[in-house]
Amino acid sequence: MTETGSRRTMDAISGPHAGQPLLTSGAPALAAEAAVVACHGRGATAQGVVNLLEPTYRHGVAFLAPQAERSRWYPNPATAPRAANEPWLSSSVDAVAAALEAAADIGVPPERTLIGGFSQGATVAAEFLRRNSARYGGVFLLSGTLPGSSDELRSASVDGSLAGTPMLVGYGATDPHVDRERVAETVRTFERADGAVDERRYPDTGHEVTDDEFDTIGALLERILDGEST
Repeated sequence: MTETGSRRTMDAISGPHAGQPLLTSGAPALAAEAAVVACHGRGATAQGVVNLLEPTYRHGVAFLAPQAERSRWYPNPATAPRAANEPWLSSSVDAVAAALEAAADIGVPPERTLIGGFSQGATVAAEFLRRNSARYGGVFLLSGTLPGSSDELRSASVDGSLAGTPMLVGYGATDPHVDRERVAETVRTFERADGAVDERRYPDTGHEVTDDEFDTIGALLERILDGEST
């Protein structure tokens, strides 16, 4: 993506990520027909995740990427009890909500917006969905699952329905950071909430994003831009 984007701050949210930048890039406000809210991984940046998603760029798509305080959304492993990652986790969820609100401000509603992230950012996106059910344009969870202890994950539920939201859950078979059973529990949680989950396990792939995942995200955007029901 050649456009470097502009920044606004997330002053309305509370907690550790309050006042952090929200990077906007891609289609300008008056030309945006769809949006992508993307969360970066631990140790990365908003600009980094926008650059990562360059293969998914389409004309008419605005990208909104919140920045985490000190480039981490929460301090402890995703497998820790959720309480051990508070108040960072709730502040992270608020950052995703702020990005969605920014998309709405330029005329792109949730049903035309993709939400997702890579690694720790995927975990944040998953937790946002668990707490905020609605029909979204699509979801992509790349190398990440719902956060929480094993017991919390087994009992996780979404308060409401995702109303058929298409969801890509992709991960590498040799990824040391993603446990297959945690992926399965994440998939079951979202399927129970009427998410249309597409789980993809990539052989001989580690902690990385594949061309197939980029293609799938791009296809979701094209369906929105073409006015098709996803």
